[in-house]
Amino acid sequence: MSKQFTGVWAAYEYLDDFCGAVRELRGSGFQRLTTLAPCPRHEIDHALGNPQSRVPFFTLAGMFTGFTLAFTIMTFMSLEWIIPVSGKPIVSYPIMGPVLFELSVLFAVWFTVFGMVGLILNDLRKYVFPSSKAWKKYRRFTRDRFGVIVPCTQHDLEKVESILNKYQAEEVNREA
Repeated sequence: MSKQFTGVWAAYEYLDDFCGAVRELRGSGFQRLTTLAPCPRHEIDHALGNPQSRVPFFTLAGMFTGFTLAFTIMTFMSLEWIIPVSGKPIVSYPIMGPVLFELSVLFAVWFTVFGMVGLILNDLRKYVFPSSKAWKKYRRFTRDRFGVIVPCTQHDLEKVESILNKYQAEEVNREA
């Protein structure tokens, strides 16, 4: 089950204030922030430090796996069942091209899907959202407000709350 949330969450009307608070929080050592916004904004990515996904590495690994598997299978099959045809090479590399490409794409897609599912399930277990009634009733993040959720320890609550108030947060809620 999920554990009780300990931290602070705040709502902002203006994007500049919100991004300033996120930058300062990250600079203060709070790395596990959750941001909420009514629309995608690249300024938020910059404030978060442009986090990069690990999914492309799964895609690359899948592509290499598919290419290697196709090459190995086709080479061994050519050498196992030799059918000489008028002096042509037994293992013909140009004819392998389409199969190498198709199996590379197939494995890249499979690895990407498995990587995304694995990372999503792994990341969802880390996040603990506020459990207060105020959080459950607050629906403006999807309409016109920017929000930040900062999980922290009991002794960091004052520090986080002062940083959020420093950037003119409309509403700051502490949960312990």
